[in-house]
Amino acid sequence: MFKTGLIPFALLFTSVHLGAQTPASPPPPSAAEYIKIQEAGGIGANKRVAISSFFVQFVRDQGIERSAGSFGMFQAQSATYFTQTRGVDVALLQTLADKLYDGFVADLKAAGVEVVPQSELDANPNYQEIRKAGTASPFIDNVETGVRKDKHMAVNMLVSAKGLPIVLNGLIDKKWLPGDNGQSMRGMTLVLGSATAAKTLQAPLLAVRMTVSMIEQKGKGWGSSAQYGNMILKSASWEFETDPLPRFVEEGTAVFVNGPNLSGLPSSRSLLTLSKPFPVPGLELSGVKGEGASARGSGLLGALARGAQGADAPADAYIDIQPANFTAQVTKSGSQVLGLFVQAMTTQGAK
Repeated sequence: MFKTGLIPFALLFTSVHLGAQTPASPPPPSAAEYIKIQEAGGIGANKRVAISSFFVQFVRDQGIERSAGSFGMFQAQSATYFTQTRGVDVALLQTLADKLYDGFVADLKAAGVEVVPQSELDANPNYQEIRKAGTASPFIDNVETGVRKDKHMAVNMLVSAKGLPIVLNGLIDKKWLPGDNGQSMRGMTLVLGSATAAKTLQAPLLAVRMTVSMIEQKGKGWGSSAQYGNMILKSASWEFETDPLPRFVEEGTAVFVNGPNLSGLPSSRSLLTLSKPFPVPGLELSGVKGEGASARGSGLLGALARGAQGADAPADAYIDIQPANFTAQVTKSGSQVLGLFVQAMTTQGAK
C-alpha cells in the first residue's frame, strides 16, 4: 500500500516493494457466484455463435480527485492523485487478447458450440457495416466520472483480438468505461446490423470485453484554520492510498449477446457481466513513488493531459509488472472468467 499525506500542498511518500504474490487456494469459482445475467437468455438453445468483437481493456493510469472543502481563499480546493502501471504496452496486450480469444473459442467448442469462422463473418454485409461503425484497435480512452468528493479518472488501453473491431454498444458501464467513443451516433448500425447479421448467419453475435485493473485507490481531503492574533490561517490537506489489487473488474468485464432468438429484431439480446471482481493472483509487482507530488486541481484536465502525453506523463506512484509473468497470470485468470461466461451462456433456461 502506498500512503500519501499532503500538508498545505506538499505530498509526502513512502514506497514499498510488493514482491511476488502468493496465490490463494479458494474453492473453484462458479458461474452462479461470479456471473450476473442482466438480460435473460444467454445464447438460448443455439449451438452456433459468431464473435463480432473481443477486446481487452487495461486500466493503465488510474486517479482520484478529492476536495478539501470550500473555505475562504481556498474555496473548492481539490487535489488529484494518479498511479500508473508500467511495462504494459500494445504488443503485450495484443498477445494477451489473442490468447484469451483462442481459449474462449476452445471453451465454446468444448461446450458443443460451433464458432463461425472469421472469414464467413467478414463476408457478411451486415457485419461489414458493424466493422465500419466500430472502433479500430488499439484505442486509448480517457475516463472521468463522479464529483470532487468522489471522482474517478483513468486512461484505458483497448486492444482487440484477431483484428476484430472494438464494439462498445451494450458494454459501457458507469465507472470503467462510461463513454462509447461516439458509437451512440452509429447506434442504429450497431444495433440493427448485429440483429440482422445474427439472423443471416443463424448465429447470435457475441461482443466480449475483458477489463483489467491493477490497483484500488482511496483518498480524503479536509480543511483547517488557525488564528494568530488578528490573522486567520486556513489550509487544505489530503491523504491518498494506492493498494495493489490485480483483478478483472466487476461490471466492466462482460459478454453482450445479440440476437439469440435469430429473429432479426434488436430486442433479442442478453447481457452477462462479472458481479464481483475476479482476482489475478501470482503477479510479480513492485511499487515506487513518482514525480507528480503536487496538487493538480481539475481531475478532468489531469486525465485528458495524461491521455495526450501517454506513458510519459508523470504519476504520483508507479506499479511495475514483469511482462512474461503478467501475460501468464492474466491469461490464466482471464481464461477462468471466460469459462464461467461460457457456462452461464450455455446453461439451458439461463436467467
